[in-house]
Amino acid sequence: MADQTGNSGNAKRIRFAPQGEIYVADAHTVKELPRDCTPIAENDVFKALGYVDEGGVTITPSIETDPVNVWQSAVPVLYNVKSASFQIKATLMETNELTTQLFFGAKWVQAKDTDGSVIDGVWRLDLKSTPDLDELAIVVDWSQTVDGQPVRYRCVIGRAMISDRGAIQLQRAENGKFELTIEALDHSGSLGYVLTDDKIKNDPVTVPIEVTLQPSTVSQGGHFDAVGKGFPKGETVTITVSPSGQKFTATPKAASEDGTFTIPVVVADDAPVGADYVVSAKAGVAEKVTAKDKLKVEAKTLTS
Repeated sequence: MADQTGNSGNAKRIRFAPQGEIYVADAHTVKELPRDCTPIAENDVFKALGYVDEGGVTITPSIETDPVNVWQSAVPVLYNVKSASFQIKATLMETNELTTQLFFGAKWVQAKDTDGSVIDGVWRLDLKSTPDLDELAIVVDWSQTVDGQPVRYRCVIGRAMISDRGAIQLQRAENGKFELTIEALDHSGSLGYVLTDDKIKNDPVTVPIEVTLQPSTVSQGGHFDAVGKGFPKGETVTITVSPSGQKFTATPKAASEDGTFTIPVVVADDAPVGADYVVSAKAGVAEKVTAKDKLKVEAKTLTS
């Protein structure tokens, strides 16, 4: 019997976020969102927001539900989704063009005098009585080193808006801070996604894609089986033989749930005798796979 008092935990699976960065971009200028954990280049459309206060970044996925109550039960029989949200909250420490424009919800422009002339070295940020709400794309990266290797996480939101802003406190002994709450918007049915190169799951078992001939030697007028494994399940597999492909007949067949197939190939009575036939299988748009062994066609045995 297993020791019920034993510790089944794994300290190496505990994660921190000692390194991190927040990036934002105009959602309308982003042609493609990140698909992996590769660090974002400085010249990318996404721009870094710089230092965040020591509280770090708060990421909150939320699902609100309503119970479905029925007469026959004192407890709900199921729950229905009322609303969903994906929220990023952080307090930015740097005062620069990007952070201030996000906080105030307006763009910096050169200040002008009453006569319309530009005032050198002075910038102005106008707060509208009816402000425009910009759509943002946001990426939050965080990582740590485990056993000498970086372990990276990345949160990506394709469409978002700033839903709340904290107050700026101007103090003698503490820097100004810009507290922002960013809410995800619907983006083709998605609120966002999380990427990681951490070993969250065991790597899938990869079945090698291959085709074998059973048998690899056949007589004119006979047949052999093209047997494959590792093919996409449900995809129609087509067998081709070269040269003299017209002398071989095989009916296409869909790969099974486990990615295997067995397709009989009929050899014509007058197929040229030889040992240099190449047999290949192709499924859908995938590259064709050639059998390891070449097919040998022998002369048909004459019977008296």
